[in-house]
Amino acid sequence: MSDEKNPGFEKQLALPDPYGEGFEHAEDPLEHTKQQWQKLEKRRLMIGQIARKPSLMLWRSLNGFFLSMFAFTSLLEPSLIDSTGGWILLLFIPVSIAVAPSVIAGESSWQAMQARISLREQGGVEAGKRHALRAQPGMDRILESLRDQRRNNLMASILSGGTFALLVFASAFEANSLAWNMALLVAMTGGVAQTFHSVFSYDFVRQQGDPFPSLVFHAPTHHPTQLGSVLGDLLVAHLDPDLLLEWEEWRRSFKKALIPGNISKQALERLLYILHLEMEGEITEAMALEEFKTFLLADRIDGLLLEDTHRFNWRSLQRLIAHARGWQPGAFLLLDRLQYDLLSGAPPLLRAEWRMDVALDETCHAGAGNLFIALNNQTFTERHVRVEVLTPNGEPETRDHRFELSPCPPPRQAVNLSHPSEDDALDWIPRYLERGVVLWIGVAWPKEFTGPADVQIILRDDDGVVLESQVVRTDVRRSGGSQTKLRVRNLALARRKGELALPKFLV
Repeated sequence: MSDEKNPGFEKQLALPDPYGEGFEHAEDPLEHTKQQWQKLEKRRLMIGQIARKPSLMLWRSLNGFFLSMFAFTSLLEPSLIDSTGGWILLLFIPVSIAVAPSVIAGESSWQAMQARISLREQGGVEAGKRHALRAQPGMDRILESLRDQRRNNLMASILSGGTFALLVFASAFEANSLAWNMALLVAMTGGVAQTFHSVFSYDFVRQQGDPFPSLVFHAPTHHPTQLGSVLGDLLVAHLDPDLLLEWEEWRRSFKKALIPGNISKQALERLLYILHLEMEGEITEAMALEEFKTFLLADRIDGLLLEDTHRFNWRSLQRLIAHARGWQPGAFLLLDRLQYDLLSGAPPLLRAEWRMDVALDETCHAGAGNLFIALNNQTFTERHVRVEVLTPNGEPETRDHRFELSPCPPPRQAVNLSHPSEDDALDWIPRYLERGVVLWIGVAWPKEFTGPADVQIILRDDDGVVLESQVVRTDVRRSGGSQTKLRVRNLALARRKGELALPKFLV
């Protein structure tokens, strides 16, 4: 029999697998990173929610005071530590309860963010689309804030662990000896320091377990001067880089859910404004749903707004709106005034050819503030105008903006907030915002200037004729501490709105 017909011939010629058995079933590195991120994200949410519970946060603040008082009482009554004996080791339990949840949540947040950045860079989030997330504006601030969390957790661990170790150390020495007294005195000091540190880092702990992990750390340092819409562009300006990518994906789903014939930008502004009114209690959930059905396909509303499996839904969008309002309350003041003018049928709105509204921060902390200007052409023809902003003693002192404004004739009379058959405020407000111009301008004053300051806004036509002029006043201050505390409080309230249960409707 020839070798070619020998069954063992081919087996003898077969080369061994250089990679070893089972190599063909090796795990995809990208899939492994995705699974790792999902595990870290789940841990971050779970432990973060535990760490921010009021009872644990209270104990975290009181733990250092309790250890300090124990050390102080031991100095006054030396027999206390001797009578405690080995039971003093049980103090490790309350110390761990005070520190461990925030430490685990902080480390999970850091590791989850690193995994998320890696997924974005490798295209593991959106069907192969790669994004250099680390290079996006604002990402450096987010990463530094996460590092601050880790540093705060490290300091809390050192202070708590050191104080506990000193108490155990003191129990091993003879009462009233030099080492015994020194250990208790240092332990008492460490406990007081831990108490002050826990108060200082209170807001860091309260931010843990957030479904939007980077939102509270992002500052809108980059924004357009001219807003295409108030709510839509304001919301986008306050999104962190990772969330912004998910927002664009949701926008594509929103466009597919529109009833044909609706303008996408105007429809989005209307949806956000309806959610804003429902959040403020001016309309009911049922009224909001009926309004959605006028421009959204009924079979798409559930998947677009009423499922908690998606990142963006009814409540999370309301949280983002409230988040933007916490940052820029002046812009929402313009919305409130426009709504009042439409509902009341104010003569300046119904009879004037132009509508110019201005909002400036009442107090400009750290010498800087935000000026918002809303402008509408209430004639029937397109007009060219120029807006001139004068900031005496400010930087820069003057600036000009030139626009071509589309016509936006006002209603003939006062309108209702909501009406089943006639144009109501929910129709008019998005129309005014889409056809008008909204400016978002930063104003600032030099370091040596404090106190009251005026800003003048002048509206001129092509010939330089003044059509309207307004002056707004603010108080310039150098400190920004009170503004930071107020903003943190507002952002915490915004988060609560996002944690409410979704409305239950049969769409």
